[in-house]
Amino acid sequence: MQDFEEAARRLHREALVLDGHADTPQRFADEGWNWVGDALGIGQLSAETAQAGGLNGGFLIAWPEPETWSGSFADRTRTLIAGVHAQARLHPNELAVCTTPQQVRDAATAGRFAAMIGVEGGHAIENSLDILREFYASGARYMTLTWANANDWCGSSGYGGSGGLTAFGRDVVREMNTLGMLVDVSHVSDAAFWDVLETSAVPVVASHSSARALCGAARNLTDEMVQALAARGGIVMVNFFAAFLSDAWRAGWNAMKPEREAAIHQLRREYAAKDQPLPFFAEIELERSFAHRLPPVPFSVLVDHFDHMLSVAGPAHVGIGSDFDGIALSVEGMDSAADLPKMTAALLQRGWAAEELRGTLGENLLRVMAQAQDFAATGGASAAEPRPAYS
Repeated sequence: MQDFEEAARRLHREALVLDGHADTPQRFADEGWNWVGDALGIGQLSAETAQAGGLNGGFLIAWPEPETWSGSFADRTRTLIAGVHAQARLHPNELAVCTTPQQVRDAATAGRFAAMIGVEGGHAIENSLDILREFYASGARYMTLTWANANDWCGSSGYGGSGGLTAFGRDVVREMNTLGMLVDVSHVSDAAFWDVLETSAVPVVASHSSARALCGAARNLTDEMVQALAARGGIVMVNFFAAFLSDAWRAGWNAMKPEREAAIHQLRREYAAKDQPLPFFAEIELERSFAHRLPPVPFSVLVDHFDHMLSVAGPAHVGIGSDFDGIALSVEGMDSAADLPKMTAALLQRGWAAEELRGTLGENLLRVMAQAQDFAATGGASAAEPRPAYS
């Protein structure tokens, strides 16, 4: 009988394994938490868990939470980006900031975690292409166009407006193409999704979105979206949050929303009384206490989403987008990055070949990075074919 767990661990040792989305930089900025040596606490990603799970690197996210950081989105983003660079200086043998696919490969070969930087939420640039360019110069290699909040130029699947891209929003996408910065459509409205695919000259990514066919959360992608993204060469990276994987769990989570929000507002007031912003991890800790009230989502449900995406998009267009350190709870048995080989083992057991899964584990993400950067380096010469229109 085949030992799928051992086969998965061997594959993680041999392949390049990357996570497309983790919110760890808030720990650096708000807790003074260190990538190496500090206890994991309620977190999910660290040097220790990455090594245990055979995770070679990933995008660490600069996300200015829109309520706490209202009026200072760009400054908060700068602080979070600086926190990633500070960890690289503190732990040069364990973590390296990488901006190109080759740097990622070199870091992995040297046994360092390849830390790429992403910006989450277009509100971070405060309607300024100059700030977008600044973040690119600081190392950011993708931007998620919205978070749960819409901004002035892009609609969101959450609140504040569900329209598409404005003329300035299209300028943002084109400027990202010019820079060689990946365009991320996780969180955007359905209308904005199609506008982005029509506007971008290079493949785009959904850095942390699951399958709407299996869980109806608006944050997830429909099969039509997944196929269109893949047809343009892009990738969708599966999110690990229980509420984006299971309709039943999401219903229970949403039923607790008034109580959760009241508790968060009270916590926010307590920090305000100390003249301090609410640290995101204090909020996560509170939300996790609510999440544990619900029956856990079986591990197989996460595997179902990967299985579905692999079938719909094809193995060349799927990746990992855990949302570690930004979610209250994942599925049963997926507590940290150390558990990632379990997911690979389950996919091997379902019949996906190791060579097919190498793309999902990390190579697909590096491919789209290379395509975006090649387009920028050649001044757009690689976009010779006309872009299809989507309705």
